[in-house]
Amino acid sequence: MAERVDGSGTPLHPIDLFEQLVREVETIVQRLESGELPLAEAIREYQRGVELIRHCNAILDHAELQISQLRLGGPTSDIGSATEALDFAGDEDGDLPFS
Repeated sequence: MAERVDGSGTPLHPIDLFEQLVREVETIVQRLESGELPLAEAIREYQRGVELIRHCNAILDHAELQISQLRLGGPTSDIGSATEALDFAGDEDGDLPFS
């Protein structure tokens, strides 16, 4: 998935990205529920919605992992590899995006 940026060209923080993706999913759901889309377009919209939901789930999984690490008092740097597996903008130096 392409990196999302705000109006200034700065990569979005994962929380902001999550909220943006949820809004996009809501828009897709409204379009699908309208029943006015041709079948081919409805299938494309549905597929896009599934991709967005997977991306949202990856962001939530990462946030949950970081919260678990914080609750256990462990270093959050141990989960840096989790951010590399996600396809959202994080700091280029490997810092966790929720820090």
